[in-house]
Amino acid sequence: MKNLHIKRYILTTLVMLSWLPMAAQLTTGYYRVRNAAEGNDTYYITLANDKFSYQTVIVNACGGLSQALNDDGKQRAFSCAGAFLKTDIHLKEDPNCIDPASIIYIKNINNTKQHDLIAQTISLNALTQGEYKTSKTIFGITIPVTLTFSSIYAILEKKSGLYTAKVHLTDDDGLGDLGYRYFIDDNGTFAISESDDADNAKWIIEPVTSMNVDASLEYKGKYYCTMYTPFAYTLSSQDGVTMKAYVISAINADGTLQKTEVANNDSGTVPAGTPVILECSSNELTACKLIIPNVAPRTDTNSAYNGLNLLKGAYISNTDGNVPYTNSGNGTSYINANNYTSYNASTMLVFGKTESPEGVERLGFFPYTGDKMKSNKVWLEIPASSTNTNFTFEPYESNQKGVAYE
Repeated sequence: MKNLHIKRYILTTLVMLSWLPMAAQLTTGYYRVRNAAEGNDTYYITLANDKFSYQTVIVNACGGLSQALNDDGKQRAFSCAGAFLKTDIHLKEDPNCIDPASIIYIKNINNTKQHDLIAQTISLNALTQGEYKTSKTIFGITIPVTLTFSSIYAILEKKSGLYTAKVHLTDDDGLGDLGYRYFIDDNGTFAISESDDADNAKWIIEPVTSMNVDASLEYKGKYYCTMYTPFAYTLSSQDGVTMKAYVISAINADGTLQKTEVANNDSGTVPAGTPVILECSSNELTACKLIIPNVAPRTDTNSAYNGLNLLKGAYISNTDGNVPYTNSGNGTSYINANNYTSYNASTMLVFGKTESPEGVERLGFFPYTGDKMKSNKVWLEIPASSTNTNFTFEPYESNQKGVAYE
């Protein structure tokens, strides 16, 4: 009997131990990831671009796969990979949780320490996927060789309440293994490092179920903003505050806009990928919230909304310009990191309101003063043949000037 008890004890212990790695993993859901270094606690990770190129890393920087085994070549390769990741991943300051870009869907991979990070329709795994094409000569015969990089995820490990995050840059067969690098916060800029010893390599990962609404455009006692997110949400308000979400379903013959209510704080859901106008009866950041269900976001730019909507939006507005890296000749080359939607005055109008000498205001869409569309904001798509540059929800006077707000 004693031996039986011992065997049961050993078996029970082994079963409990087998569950420890699984229980320690981050569960799939929405999070905000901020650095634990002192002074950097309001900077959150988001995905901001999709430029990563193994051809550039291995050929232009490293000098070819054979140079990856050389310390100098590997160092150049990692420097170039870091330049790509610096523009593909940004740190955004968002202490009030009003920016949808700072909300990341972290997807656990097979109950392991591997996780995919998804934000702004881009995933870490997707942006680090790619191929490197080369050739090998065997017995005088040259054959093409393709290295495929397809299974790169963030490896998250929890230590004393904080997390480290690293990636293993290697192809599926391990032939082009560039090794591991840790995520760090380099004074408010995302970067990678060989070591996780420094405080700036530690991250705080916080679950997210909602975000606040920054509705600051006042019109007739209500407050407005536009919103474009890859995740679905419902509207929630407190203490008698009301909320509504609208799409623009038509432009009337007189130039006024026809809006359709998609959701309010009593019912309805704004589908993922739907550009909308939000209306709140308060401009307090915490009075109006978007409640985010634990459902995976879109990874494309389509909308789950089935009705007609003349509103459009952009998730990415990256203006990093030319990012330098050291090339295989130890000179300087550049990555063109710009990735944004340009403003087209013929077809795009931006949310705002009119102003006139008589003090008469109208809410609507008007010509933009910038040249790059903002991320997570929307514009009204109009026919290029249109002669009208002011579209409002109520008739306006000809001397009223439209002022773009977003």
